[in-house]
Amino acid sequence: MALTVGTFNLNNLFDRWNFTGALDVLAQGTSTVPATYTFDDEHRRRLQLDGHGKLLLAKKPEETDRVAERLLAADVDVWVVQEVENVDVLREFNREHLNGAYQHVMVIDGNDATRFIDIGILSRRPIGGVTSYQRTFHPDVPNRPIFSRDLVEVEILDARGRKALTVFGTHLKSKFVDFTVADPVAAAAEAQLLRTRQADTIVRIMAARMSSRQRYLLCGDMNDTPDSPALAAYAKSGLVNALTAPTEIGAVKTTVELPASPAWTSTFKAARQPRTFDLIDQIWLSPGLVPRLQGAFIGRRKKLARDGTDHDPAWIALDI
Repeated sequence: MALTVGTFNLNNLFDRWNFTGALDVLAQGTSTVPATYTFDDEHRRRLQLDGHGKLLLAKKPEETDRVAERLLAADVDVWVVQEVENVDVLREFNREHLNGAYQHVMVIDGNDATRFIDIGILSRRPIGGVTSYQRTFHPDVPNRPIFSRDLVEVEILDARGRKALTVFGTHLKSKFVDFTVADPVAAAAEAQLLRTRQADTIVRIMAARMSSRQRYLLCGDMNDTPDSPALAAYAKSGLVNALTAPTEIGAVKTTVELPASPAWTSTFKAARQPRTFDLIDQIWLSPGLVPRLQGAFIGRRKKLARDGTDHDPAWIALDI
């Protein structure tokens, strides 16, 4: 059967209300929304904030609409999506913005206690078993789970309910370093070490679960390039990068000189530094799946800085 599978970082798809605005409206008086707010317990006065004390709000409507447009334009059967707060917000997004295009929606709350961002699945194909590896530990870090978000394993079924493909989805540690930290160089090195250990753990899990003859893939936001030292375990294990020469769908409107290779999904311009274009959203194939690859694609943004999200979606076509 023909099957398309992709990865897309939706960038902070949160289920948050602008409480200040809502309370201002109520304070002005209304005959249609009677409400009483009582704070009789000092421990229940808090609104849910991120790890830096900032109230997290929903994406701007126009950004949510644009992300939906880009996702629908790709017309992919199975998406692994990142930066989703919970299953309810993904269901609402599917219902309200994707016109219910995906019958199967899955999110498992992961380990991110700072931004509350999780990994989700949107699928037109039936989903079988789903496994979260969020409680996995690395031998060098035995006191806390190794995945700052999660690694999920999802069985994609055919029309007869048989497993057609196993998809592993993840979102590795970011390169972002807070400018307030005392030693940015040490913080960056620590983040790279964590990404390395996460990639090593993913390879170890897949080796225990799969054989090289089986059809499976790994995809997600790796927050590093395919040839980086942090991700060296992928190629070393026999996985094959499916996005070495992707076909671009659409074109970015910019006067900035773009790289010769279309293999990029993220761009960044640091102060007084040249702009970088990196393939951080990746799809890696098992040796047994490589002969089934029919094509690889990246849906190109219209605006260089961001287009609803600061990532471009990547997907592949398979004949399985």
